[in-house]
Amino acid sequence: MSADFLQGISDQPVGIAKSRAHKRQLQIHSRFEESRETFKPKRPISHAEREKERRDEALAKPISQESKGFELMAKMGFKPGMTLGKQREDEIRITEPITVDIKGNRKGLGHEVEEVQESNDRVEAVMQKMKEQAAKHEELIDDYSKRRKMDNNAKQLVKDIRACRKVREELDHRIKKNVPTVDWFWRSYKVVQEETEAPKGYYRSRETEKEEEYKYSNGLKAPVDPNYDASMPADELEDALSKINTYLRDGHFYCIWCGANYCSPEDMADHCPGSTRRAHHGDDDHE
Repeated sequence: MSADFLQGISDQPVGIAKSRAHKRQLQIHSRFEESRETFKPKRPISHAEREKERRDEALAKPISQESKGFELMAKMGFKPGMTLGKQREDEIRITEPITVDIKGNRKGLGHEVEEVQESNDRVEAVMQKMKEQAAKHEELIDDYSKRRKMDNNAKQLVKDIRACRKVREELDHRIKKNVPTVDWFWRSYKVVQEETEAPKGYYRSRETEKEEEYKYSNGLKAPVDPNYDASMPADELEDALSKINTYLRDGHFYCIWCGANYCSPEDMADHCPGSTRRAHHGDDDHE
């Protein structure tokens, strides 16, 4: 058969014959596949593989009873299946020969054990590093959560202080009070005044000299406004809120979180949940 003919046969699909010619083509194709598997060249066996096969075959066979060594052992009372030496009651001995471990490389004795130990050490080092990275990641997340909570806490404190100052000023104006009991209880505003004449003996600049001063909303002179913001320490914000909130509750019977002005201390005690934000909303306590 020519190669072209066989190639044409191999391209034919396998299936049910539709005609006598098709049936013959399928039979030829089947015989061709069987012959190709039969005469398929085998991979050559290497010298090391051939030695291993012979060694395994030899070790699988028991010691011949016709050998000189077996005859000497038989004279000393040895029988097939017995162990060598006197056996104690609590001792377990092997009845099969110890397997032979053939060394097929030039590495020193114990080198394989050392390689395994080094591999285990590397794996352990990688695992330890991963644990440290995970712990550091958790620490960063925890630190971020704490800082986020502190920032929100500071922002809420500033918001409450500003609300207290605003309400305090309105309530003091109702009772015709001109200045606050404590300077910063009211908000002060910066006022810029322009001077028309420069002091004698000084060179007058082209720009008009300006002098800054602070005043309350009623026009009276005031100190510099503290301008409370979230960048201030939390303990200072908490102390300021505690002072102004205490004055509002004791002096005006007003609760900033209730948003109500009570008639008396007894009325406040009966209807106000408490003197902290937590008591009203369950949020972080700003004492």
